[in-house]
This record gives sequence, structure tokens and C-alpha cells, in this order.
Amino acid sequence: MLITQDLTYRYPDSSTTFRFPDLRVDRAGTLLLLGPSGAGKSTWLHLLAGVLSPSGGRTELDGVDYAALRGSKLDRFRGRNIGLVFQRPYFLEALTVLENLAIARRTAGLPPDRELLQSTLHLLGMDDYADRHPGRLSVGEQQRVTIARALVNRPQLILADEPTSALDNRNAARVSALLRERASELGAALVVVTHDERLRGDFRQVVDLAQQSIHN
Repeated sequence: MLITQDLTYRYPDSSTTFRFPDLRVDRAGTLLLLGPSGAGKSTWLHLLAGVLSPSGGRTELDGVDYAALRGSKLDRFRGRNIGLVFQRPYFLEALTVLENLAIARRTAGLPPDRELLQSTLHLLGMDDYADRHPGRLSVGEQQRVTIARALVNRPQLILADEPTSALDNRNAARVSALLRERASELGAALVVVTHDERLRGDFRQVVDLAQQSIHN
């Protein structure tokens, strides 16, 4: 379960303070953070991911206030418990798809598990791509590998940053469904941050930043 309370953030040398609504996302629950560019979505995502430390408040995942963690403890917690799906795929191009997934486990301090890696690719229909290099994949295939990498450590929280913004309607619907299905199977909370209005009807909870003021 993801809970945030009284979450605020102020960038250095700025007089603007972002104040975010409290969130509660249960296991296998889904939340869409919807809003235009400049509304504070990226800041919110980075706070939820533990990339930024809040100026105030807490971010709690299954009872752990990870906003209070620092250094290697935070890195280890994030690697084991939070799966990140980036808007643009970031891979080590010299490595195969399977090797890129293995790196995600290694950096989280988890043992290699080839069977788990293969089964994760299978769930996303990517069995035949394990030994290919990312540069040889289409945009849609790279997006699926990005999702696989986010899932391979069986996280408790999946965060997706604009996962459908570059996709047509058909592929956007597929990616949305894949994220929700895999989160449900893992019992993970899913939070998608986007300006893509096409996703509004797919999620149980929607926070629309266009209808709220989150900074002063």
C-alpha cells in the first residue's frame, strides 16, 4: 500500500512550494496523475520514486517511510520495491535484452534468476527477443522491455512516466492494459503520471492537476 501525507517540495533557490494531495493506493490498486506540462507531475513522480527528498511530509510504502531513508538504504529500498517505467527507454546498448533485465536485479542486490527473467519476458510476449540488443527493437518492443525491467524485481509499487504519450491509440491501450494486468498479478500499486487523456477511463482513481492548485 502506498500512502503519502502532507507532501511538499521546494526547489533550491525557489520561492515556490509544491503541496501535493494526500494519496492512498492499495495493493493492486491503480492511480492516474493527470495534468498538462508544468503542472508538477514530474516533481510528484520523482518524490514517489524517492529520487527527490520532500521538503515535508512522508511517502510510505507498506509501512516504510522511504522519504526518510538516505544513501545506500534508499537505493536498496527503491531497487527492490519500486519499478520505474520511463517515458523514453534507457538501455545499455552493448547488452542484450535479457542482460539488461539482469542488471536491474544486480543493482538492487538481488541474485540472478534466469527463469524469472525469461518468465517476465514471456508475460509481455517478448520471449523471442531475449538475445536481441535494444537498438534492434521497434519503439513498441522497447516499451515492453522497459515494462519488463520495471517488473523483474517484483516491486510493490510501479511508477510509469508518460508510458503512452508517443503511441497510437491501439498501442496506448495495449500498454495501459499490460501495466494494469501485471500490477494486479504482482499485487503492486500502480501510479501512472501523464497528460494522456485517453487513459482516464482505465484507472480506479484519477487526480487531475488541471483542476487543482498544488503550488504557492
